[in-house]
Amino acid sequence: MIILHGSPLSGNTHKIRMALAFLGLPWDERLADAAARQSDAFAALTPMRQIPLFADGDFTLRDSQAILALLAARHRPGDWDGDTPEERGEIALWLSHAANEIANGPAALRLARKFGLPIAEDHAATVTARILPVVEAHLAGRDWLVGDRLTIADLAASPYLALMGDAGIDLADWPAIRDWIRRIAALPDFPAMPGWPAEGAI
Repeated sequence: MIILHGSPLSGNTHKIRMALAFLGLPWDERLADAAARQSDAFAALTPMRQIPLFADGDFTLRDSQAILALLAARHRPGDWDGDTPEERGEIALWLSHAANEIANGPAALRLARKFGLPIAEDHAATVTARILPVVEAHLAGRDWLVGDRLTIADLAASPYLALMGDAGIDLADWPAIRDWIRRIAALPDFPAMPGWPAEGAI
């Protein structure tokens, strides 16, 4: 049985939750809140003390982008992780954006404004202002980030953009991103998440 250590409000956890749900894979989700992540028991599972943490038997893997790559290679090779060298390169680009500009921009602003964490808001706002127009322009006239289908690029990049409202950013100002978020939420078996706008709310 797959075990997913995470948190209900973690966008990174939700990336893996979506992947597992869309793949039809059963999993056991275990809460790993901030206090639990400081325990020696959790450090024994992952020295970075971060979520999500994926466990399947004796195999464990940390980092949401790495876990998505594993799941794609295991269960949807070519379809989710790129059918050509060009697609694989583009997917890698969006995984990088998810781990860098999106994490340090909209996701960081959410941490500051929703949870009160001591984040450098000016820097996060600057990064956000740089990445959002890039994503909006890329999605204009297309349904998915790479190719003509959902890939792990969409799974990696979408949660913290869907949750921008928690950071005080109005999705209505970004219609291509808004419509993309709506498409993902409309997929069969999409797992609901607090803060991810429901159909008709955006």
